[in-house]
Amino acid sequence: MVNFKALRTAAVAGLMVVLAGCQSTGSGGGGVDPRLANNQDVEFFNKSGWQACAGGAALGALACAVSNSSNKAVCMAAAAVAGCGVGIGANAYLDNQRKKYASQELQLDAAIKDVESENARIQNATTVAKSVIASDKQTLASIEKEMTAKTAKKDAVQKQIKGVDANIAYLRNTITDMKKHEKQWQDVSASMNKTGSDTKELDSKIALMQDKIGSLQGELDSLYTQRTALKVG
Repeated sequence: MVNFKALRTAAVAGLMVVLAGCQSTGSGGGGVDPRLANNQDVEFFNKSGWQACAGGAALGALACAVSNSSNKAVCMAAAAVAGCGVGIGANAYLDNQRKKYASQELQLDAAIKDVESENARIQNATTVAKSVIASDKQTLASIEKEMTAKTAKKDAVQKQIKGVDANIAYLRNTITDMKKHEKQWQDVSASMNKTGSDTKELDSKIALMQDKIGSLQGELDSLYTQRTALKVG
């Protein structure tokens, strides 16, 4: 039997942890470019973004626990998917889809739409990230020119370099979590395929996701190469 009092307590506790985590990050983003730190689509695929995801899930779970829903367990699962998508894990995602949709065809259609939605997020996140990367490349090029001309100011250079390094670390985390999503979608597709669903369209959407992530990875690798070539004393 489900202990709803315990679930309510856990949901509130989880939300408090999330809020504490958000407060501890501060408004400065640790030197990360605000275009990255303040973009919801970038955040969705970043470790720090899971604070918001977990917070949404905790609030959803709490709302379900105190509601008059006839099936609170299903309600809570749906709340978690709404907050985190496939990020909650392929198995949990599939369990929720089976509860929501009566047929495999409807489940597959929903999965395709969810992948399309994540691809749109990745496209927007990539556009923003590439803009930041381009700016950082210009910053590094300017520093190199100043160092060659011996006009570089140490404090200013160190501050600029710190910002570039922060962006690189942040984007690495973002891409890592994008790849985790891609892997989880592959697991979803494989599971659906085993039960007889034709997953060709779903697989094509996942392949597009892989291409988008690879494109961003290439841009970040290029920035990292330029950064490591710059020897700052």
